[in-house]
Amino acid sequence: MDSSSPRQHGGPSSIRGVLVIAAVAIGICLLARFGRGGTGEDGNVTTLGRIEVTARLLDCPDPFPDLGAYRYTYVVPYEVLQVHRRDPQGKYVLKRGDRIFVGHYQPRLPRSKIRDADWGWSPLGGDVTRMATGDVHRMALDYELAALAPSGAIDYCFPPEVNRFFAVWINLARP
Repeated sequence: MDSSSPRQHGGPSSIRGVLVIAAVAIGICLLARFGRGGTGEDGNVTTLGRIEVTARLLDCPDPFPDLGAYRYTYVVPYEVLQVHRRDPQGKYVLKRGDRIFVGHYQPRLPRSKIRDADWGWSPLGGDVTRMATGDVHRMALDYELAALAPSGAIDYCFPPEVNRFFAVWINLARP
């Protein structure tokens, strides 16, 4: 090769370019689905129930008890991180840092699979597939837990007389 002639560069191949673009697109999709910053907001969590909060799950059994055919509501403690929709009746005035106790109907099931004769066909669900201590959930809540729990509540949380809610809709949030 003559040292005075310009050197020619081929650049990246077209296959390499396509692979880089595909990897970037997959990365963006994964970040959108699993990355930080997902609020858990959707049309159900923002309209169902009377109260809407984002809260951190402080404790729950792993796994939840298997009680055979008994369909139960299990109460677990949360710490409120943000209040999105306040109680319209002013009965529960929640703020960041408050401890609340939330009953989840059929907690062993993914939230999208909760459908049975006890609950009926009114909206109940969300995108959470499994609950674990430390998870952050955006929840549409209702109160009068004892009245809403279709088959009764298993409640080991103390104090027993305060801040009891029923989870109508629950989505995973990433603060």
